[in-house]
This record gives sequence, structure tokens and C-alpha cells, in this order.
Amino acid sequence: MPNIRAGTGACPYLCYMPTSKKIKIYLLSVALVAIFFGFKYIFWPQAGGDTVLGISHNLACPCECPMVLEDCHMSCGLEWKDMIGQKLQGGLTKEEIVEYFYKRYGDEAMLTISQRLGGKWYQFTRGGFPLKEALIFTAILFVWGGVVYLVIVALLSKLGGRNK
Repeated sequence: MPNIRAGTGACPYLCYMPTSKKIKIYLLSVALVAIFFGFKYIFWPQAGGDTVLGISHNLACPCECPMVLEDCHMSCGLEWKDMIGQKLQGGLTKEEIVEYFYKRYGDEAMLTISQRLGGKWYQFTRGGFPLKEALIFTAILFVWGGVVYLVIVALLSKLGGRNK
């Protein structure tokens, strides 16, 4: 076993860090990754802007459910998706289609941030996500949390080495 002494540079900053600080940094890392994935899932469309799903990501569902049109499978939501598909086939762009819905249906078609969050939460609590995908998401969350943790520790060790 090599003789590791403080100040020799043989042991990284991590060796001298208290366990409670390591845990806090790891939890912060996992939280940062979870926030990123949450924002990605909620605010970035899953499909391109030139598809029915990409356009319906920006519209509220006309049904009584609090869903984003992208996630709704009720008859009124499916009718709106059919209309989007017809307009896409007619050669309209995403902006023109969204503008059409806003002009024709007004506030009913407009999607606020609170509606988007509420709709995603409603979908999640009603069993909208299979167990397999939830487990994969959790595994990815912890792996990327570990990567961010290692990056933070590396930055702290470089900063700690400069202050000596």
C-alpha cells in the first residue's frame, strides 16, 4: 500500500472530503440531472415540428381532461390531431397550423406552463408510464448523477489544489 500524505498530490481532493459532503454533492448531481430530464420531457417535443405530434405538443387538449394534446387519446383530441394531419398534408407549416387553432378556438387551444405541468402529472398519476421505462429512467438518472458528481469533484479538486 503506498504511503499517501496530505499535500503530496498522490491523493485526490475526494480522499479528504467528509462523507456528508460527498453525499450532498451526489444528491445535488442527481437533482440537476432530474431537473434537466424533467424540463426536456415537459417542454421539448418528442417529435419534429413537421409532424402531428410535434405540433400537438404546443396545443391544449379540447377535451375535459387536463392533458397536452400530444398526450390525449380521447375522441375530441384525436379529431384535432386529424385536423393537424390534414393541414400538414395541405402544405401548411407548424406556425400556420398553431396560429389557425389559436384564431379558431382562442383560449381553449392555448397551452400555459401550468397546464403543461398539470397534464404531464395527470398522465403520470393515471398509469401513463410503463414500469420498464420508469426503471430505465431511474437508472439513467443515477448514472448521469454519478457522472455529474465526478465532474464536480474533479473541479473541486482542481480548485482545492490552486488554493494551496
